[in-house]
Amino acid sequence: MLRRQKSVPAESVMTDVSRLELDLSPAGHRSVMLVGRGLLAQAGDLVAEEAGRKPGERVHLVVDRGPGDVVATHHAAVVEAALRGGGPVSIGMVTATESNKSLGTVEQGWTDLADAGVDRRGIVVGIGGGIVCDLAGFVAAGWMRGIGLVLVPTTLLSMVDAGLGGKTGVNRPLPGGGLGKNLVGAFWPARLVLCDTETLETLGEREYRAGLAECVKHGIIEGEETLAALEADLPGVLGRDPEALPRFVARSASVKAAVVERDFREGGERALLNLGHTYAHAIESRTEFGLLHGEAVSIGLVAATTAAASLGLADPGLAARIRRMLAGCGLPTRLPDPIPDSKSLLEALRGAMQLDKKSSGGRLRLVLPVTPGDCRVVADPDESAVMDGWRAVLGEPG
Repeated sequence: MLRRQKSVPAESVMTDVSRLELDLSPAGHRSVMLVGRGLLAQAGDLVAEEAGRKPGERVHLVVDRGPGDVVATHHAAVVEAALRGGGPVSIGMVTATESNKSLGTVEQGWTDLADAGVDRRGIVVGIGGGIVCDLAGFVAAGWMRGIGLVLVPTTLLSMVDAGLGGKTGVNRPLPGGGLGKNLVGAFWPARLVLCDTETLETLGEREYRAGLAECVKHGIIEGEETLAALEADLPGVLGRDPEALPRFVARSASVKAAVVERDFREGGERALLNLGHTYAHAIESRTEFGLLHGEAVSIGLVAATTAAASLGLADPGLAARIRRMLAGCGLPTRLPDPIPDSKSLLEALRGAMQLDKKSSGGRLRLVLPVTPGDCRVVADPDESAVMDGWRAVLGEPG
């Protein structure tokens, strides 16, 4: 599935490229991910070769405004220039926040497509982080019952997670307040995902580190060898070593890709990719915390491994190891202070878990690790274990 391509000619700025190809034939889809350096400038050729753009076909860019317009001025501009040689290109800008990840924003995207004259042969190209990947994917999925999609993730999290797998969606308000994560959406995989690791050089430190939580999650799911390799590679990755990053991204993404290829529509095994996310999504419903998705996942992983230990599924040492690893990534492992009414907050967080998409018939379902490489979906876990998970991330640091 994952293989290294030979270096391209010397006149190109691309370096060695890892190619990850997903055969989603039961769903009628094929998806290709390319990981390397210098890919953005080659977007015109790559979108034609891998996403099937014909000369003259329209492309619409959905671009993350981002802090300081970095994505628009540094990355989208390069992609736009590369694509204009193949036909008309239009652009729509998006403010990538959880509150703006809404049906209203998708409606605006469809208006932009109509104004630009994008027809069924057109292609939507999402450029930015995970929120933009989800939004652009839903825009493409809904327009004329589905048009071509290309994603250009510019954050570590979106490269190893959100850009791959075909899940698109937006948030919806919850009855008791807060936001329900990705409650409305569709399965619509990108024909091509371009991961140019040079874009990570412009990413803020907090946003960069947030992506490491998904990498830790993939290590837990895949097994001890992958988890140990992540620990060994961490110093170079934290230093953004340009040689280490493409390998690191490709290896982590390959874990998710293998699972998605076997279970595209989450009928079984793909649910394991939600490790830590039932807790994380409940945390993200409380927007007052101001946490990034990866930060919430980090806290959720601590809660989930603690719950697994409380149920007797996992050794308590696993929870301690994962907490140390996440802290070493510079990620939070507990909810931010101050928490003035912890009892009320716990009730609200526990209630938000029931609206998680993995719940079935009102029954809570948690993905819990036993050992690295052995994760399981547990239906109706003991309530005391669920709350032990919450208390592990609510109490004072040990």
